[in-house]
Amino acid sequence: MSEDPGPAPEALVLEPCRLQALADELGDSTPAIRFLSTYLTMLPERILSISSGLCAHDVNASMDAILSLKISSAMVGALDTENQCRAIERMIREDHFDSAVQAFPALQNSTDRCFAAGPQLLGKARESLCSRSRSPF
Repeated sequence: MSEDPGPAPEALVLEPCRLQALADELGDSTPAIRFLSTYLTMLPERILSISSGLCAHDVNASMDAILSLKISSAMVGALDTENQCRAIERMIREDHFDSAVQAFPALQNSTDRCFAAGPQLLGKARESLCSRSRSPF
């Protein structure tokens, strides 16, 4: 009896309906795919900004970085990353920097999964969004 390997790694990190909604809103899949590509490319820099802000207990820098990642994650459908950002945002607002620092590794793991699955995510996004935009329905 073989074990079910579960969903593919890229399936765990993005909710495709969100990216489809972005493409629909823009009226074209190309800018949505470009946004996803930019999002994935900028993940390491965003994580560094969040880490720096948290370690310095800098409310403004931390909030700017966490809100930027939260909003862009929501737009591409990176729900786990979005939820991690929401939790850290709440901790920062409540001035619980120590808790936010302790929660940071879970956020980093989430963004690492997105980054690692990037090529597959982009390929699937191109395939699903472009094929849908050619559909007459």
